[in-house]
Amino acid sequence: MNSSFNLRALAQAVFHRTLAAIDVESIVAARLRLDHDRLLIGEEICDLARYRRIIVIAIGKAAIPMARAVEDLVGDRLTDGLVVTNAQQEPGEFRTAPEMALASGAQVRGALRLPVLIGGHPLPNAASFEAAERALNILRANDATETLVLFLVSGGGSALFELPIDPGLTLDDLRGANEVLVGCGAVISEINVVRRHLSAVKGGKLAASAPASRQISLYISDVNSDDLTAVASGPTLPDSSTSEDFHRIIARYDLLKKFPPRVASVIETGKVWSRSQLRGLTGAPEKEASEGRALDKSRSHHLLLDNRLALAEARCIAEGDFGLVVEVADDLVEGDVQEMALIHLERINALREKRPGQTVCLLSGGEVICPVRGKGQGGRNQEFLLRAALSLEKFGRREIVMLSAGTDGIDGYSPAAGAIADDSTIRRAESAGISPESYLRDSDSFNFFKALGDAIITGPTGNNVRDLRIFLAH
Repeated sequence: MNSSFNLRALAQAVFHRTLAAIDVESIVAARLRLDHDRLLIGEEICDLARYRRIIVIAIGKAAIPMARAVEDLVGDRLTDGLVVTNAQQEPGEFRTAPEMALASGAQVRGALRLPVLIGGHPLPNAASFEAAERALNILRANDATETLVLFLVSGGGSALFELPIDPGLTLDDLRGANEVLVGCGAVISEINVVRRHLSAVKGGKLAASAPASRQISLYISDVNSDDLTAVASGPTLPDSSTSEDFHRIIARYDLLKKFPPRVASVIETGKVWSRSQLRGLTGAPEKEASEGRALDKSRSHHLLLDNRLALAEARCIAEGDFGLVVEVADDLVEGDVQEMALIHLERINALREKRPGQTVCLLSGGEVICPVRGKGQGGRNQEFLLRAALSLEKFGRREIVMLSAGTDGIDGYSPAAGAIADDSTIRRAESAGISPESYLRDSDSFNFFKALGDAIITGPTGNNVRDLRIFLAH
């Protein structure tokens, strides 16, 4: 391979084959087995014959394929439940953030037996509130030792499934607070600490509504390794953060001045949930044991898929299918968007110099930190690539192809999953009279890449294990 065109095709092939390899329904079906009345999940064995009721509550961007796999497995044993996920937008259908928000309020019925509600993302909507209320009602009405609850939890659930801790807070209040959070520059772990303290269902409070039931939680994780409390803000795991952590984050990003007045008032008057209250309801310890071990004999937690596993699949594909020399930068997970762009360029150049004459591939995953500064359509993946493309000149604009995209198919407020860029990106933009810097200032990276034909549009994938970044060079 001796052209950037071939490298572009190769980068996209690695990305799309990786998405296929981490198909959620296939992953769940492979990890769960049914042996007569015994449900097998890894080393755990659950005797379904002991339960009169089996309830499934699926929350997040991967909720539909997770629920479908579980429905196929348990069949007629399923008695009740609910699925809440994000709006299903078709590939290539360009819609603005307000249009997507309006569309996301509808209720959808598909091939699933369970009802499906479409919550709002990245901000909650009325259906997000309805979903949380319905789930709480189902759990409370069926709470008994003869009930098995299967919680299927994936990323995106923080906005899709929500109810305020104080009934005086409105949907607009929560939407305003979330809008501030996603644009303030905080990393996802910090954002989720704030969300958990302001929520009536996060931080273990959903599971606490059915303390007598047997509970099994399955996770598709979009957060840092082993931090299951942050997936959808941990509706089935006790919050390990403290009120001191909460108030430190509030102060760090000056959130009291930025939040809607009623949200600020709830915080100032101390009407947030404390761990002692949750412990009193559930009898659970303050911290969850690592690697998905049970809180107690009635609860267990299993991680099925995360970014590490996605990167492992990407490496197998890049090496096995295409014979690339691959390095996985597992230390490049989170960081300032500009700094991360430069570090990735330095790493791919170093790898190329180390393996001259070969096609090399640098893989990384996670989420860069990308505060919103303008009113355009964009996302962290596309801004990361725009900044990297602008920085290529420092490296002699040598032949490098860069792809960065979300495994959920959604990048920020744009309809794209991400984009692809190379040493020709800035040159082609300037020839077309497009100013990269102006798009960057307006946080409008999507329209920059759309104009060049380099936006990657997949539509929602039914998955969510953070972002994949693929850098290729000769």
